[in-house]
Amino acid sequence: MPLYVLLITAFVFLLVSAASYFFVKKKVFLFSVLLFYSCSVLLSHLLLLNHPVIFYIIIALLVAFPIICLIIFVFDVYRALFCIDTSFVFVVVWLLMPALFVVNLIIYVVNVIYA
Repeated sequence: MPLYVLLITAFVFLLVSAASYFFVKKKVFLFSVLLFYSCSVLLSHLLLLNHPVIFYIIIALLVAFPIICLIIFVFDVYRALFCIDTSFVFVVVWLLMPALFVVNLIIYVVNVIYA
């Protein structure tokens, strides 16, 4: 599969997740976020095959951190484990999802230019 197809697919799932979040379609939102992260991780892996440290830093900051925040939010909503306001989690996720796409886009453009 060409890399630009993964890039376009990730962008489409980013838009779908934003629209489904706005229209409060929880199942579509979760599905599209899962597919966005899957496409983005695969794209990052394929773009950064020769730079595993950079890949792991990007994944830790832009994928693992938002997912951990969402898991903490779910536990806090259902079990009240932390008793703090964790509604900021969606702001963190929505700030880091486009950042992941932009990082992948920049790496893709640099790879195309210097390939």
